[in-house]
Amino acid sequence: MGTRDTVDTLLFGRDTRLSTRLVWVAAALFVVSLFVHLPVRYLPVLSLTGYAVTWVLFLSMFLVAAGAAYLNDGLFVAVALAAGIGIGFYAPGIIFHLGDPGEVTLWVLAVGTISSVGIGVVGFFVGAGARRLFAE
Repeated sequence: MGTRDTVDTLLFGRDTRLSTRLVWVAAALFVVSLFVHLPVRYLPVLSLTGYAVTWVLFLSMFLVAAGAAYLNDGLFVAVALAAGIGIGFYAPGIIFHLGDPGEVTLWVLAVGTISSVGIGVVGFFVGAGARRLFAE
């Protein structure tokens, strides 16, 4: 494998093995987030809903993205981690609320994707910036 340039490192991370592991963590976060936000009738013990849950969702998306960027850089990895939580949170809307599937699916994918990318990018800049300020 040839040498990696700065852009490649910023997009995929300094350590490709760690980046791969973090993408698997993103997949696990998707599954956890999906099950935590299932409608109450399907999983009454674990299901969470409410206004505060949205803030916890956004905070957790930000923290995992910033943490990954602090550890390894990698813009795509940070966005994948945020998307694992964000899209997993909104996916039950596609699966269980099918009154008008086209509109619901579009809304869920738009909100989940846009919020995941936005928060993942902000988390990346905060985490990578903090590492450059405090760790080096």
